[in-house]
Amino acid sequence: MERVVKENTIRIHQMLNLMKGLYKTVEREWEEHAQKYGMTNAHLHVLWILYLDDGIRLSDLAAKGLWNLSTTQDIVNRMDQRGLVKKEKDMQDGRVTRVYITEEGKRLRSETQKDCDEGYPYKILQAIDRLSEEDQTKLKELIRHISQSVLDQDFMDYVNRSSNRLSKKK
Repeated sequence: MERVVKENTIRIHQMLNLMKGLYKTVEREWEEHAQKYGMTNAHLHVLWILYLDDGIRLSDLAAKGLWNLSTTQDIVNRMDQRGLVKKEKDMQDGRVTRVYITEEGKRLRSETQKDCDEGYPYKILQAIDRLSEEDQTKLKELIRHISQSVLDQDFMDYVNRSSNRLSKKK
């Protein structure tokens, strides 16, 4: 006997698949953007985080990048070997490792910003740009509202602070 699928199951199915599909599209395009400069999207993400918050603790970098600590250590180690970042033990607490962007890392991040400034063609942003200004505003408000309901406050604070720092660096 076939069981009737309840509306909530359909909602979950649609939402999870559509959100994952959108995320994967963005991630794939971000990876292509990073590969243009011989990096992964994780490397590019680290450079941008450090550009806005240089010298942060490895654990804070993990939280801002939404990675676990061991993944972050691997990413940073590979970037250190390439001369894009450097690691230093904290002077007050030797258990803490701080991560800094190098001059080469700054140069590479700056090149990627030129792409962003010129409107790097992320499909999701192009689709949003085709919406009316009113719908764009509504969508941003909805995304912010949903994010505040789902994501932790520290991460939301980071996104807001880093966005403000970017607007001041114009």
